[in-house]
Amino acid sequence: MQTGATGTVDSIAVLGYEKCSEQDTITPLEIFKGAAMVTSGGIAPWQREVQPRELDVRLVGLNPGVVTMQMGTQVIADSTLKEDELFDVLYVPGGVGSGELTSDERVLGAIRRHHEAGRVVAANCSGVGVLARAGVLDDSPVTCVAAVARGLRAEGFNVPVGRRMWIGNPATGIWTSTGSYGVHGGAVALVAHYLGRETGTIVSMMFDTLSGLGDVIFEEVGPEFYHHPELEESFQDYFQDMLLPRVTADAPAAAEARR
Repeated sequence: MQTGATGTVDSIAVLGYEKCSEQDTITPLEIFKGAAMVTSGGIAPWQREVQPRELDVRLVGLNPGVVTMQMGTQVIADSTLKEDELFDVLYVPGGVGSGELTSDERVLGAIRRHHEAGRVVAANCSGVGVLARAGVLDDSPVTCVAAVARGLRAEGFNVPVGRRMWIGNPATGIWTSTGSYGVHGGAVALVAHYLGRETGTIVSMMFDTLSGLGDVIFEEVGPEFYHHPELEESFQDYFQDMLLPRVTADAPAAAEARR
């Protein structure tokens, strides 16, 4: 999997948008910024043989100024999404505002542009629905929050009933995680895979992930979630149309986008 001009991950963008989830957005952003501190040598619990290097990690907003998250937290993005800019990893978090992103051509175009350029495209929670509508998912298994799992399956996407905390697919460059509970482990696993086991180990110790999840963070597929059919159905009935709006006649279906 080619990620950047040098074949390494040198830049990561976490997308910030109106009503994105605080946990889904800030948790991976902090983990990735922690990884940047490790790669630069700013955090070095032992002497490492690899040379320090810079890792550019940013919260990238859709518009200049303040991003208001779903619980009202306000943050200022590090930069604004540009049409001529490519990151080695583009990360789309979930949140109640993700439903609007499923028809935002600027966001869908950015996802396609990164995918076509061989960059890693990642998402968590309901953000996985945005990847689906961008047409970058194939028949490979993905994971997501339970609230949109039924809708994605109905559209033909491969979301196993035994949902995994994260599923990474280096061959396609797609990395997906479940809702907020799985975001932490999925982000650390992504770091371990693309930035190396040693960096992943240090980051996992910084955030206490290794002690909580063990060596599974070095795997491409995370632990299986419990399945609660009746509870999941109730939440799907409540949230699905908000997080994964139905495809209308004037909006191309995901199947069409994949052609």
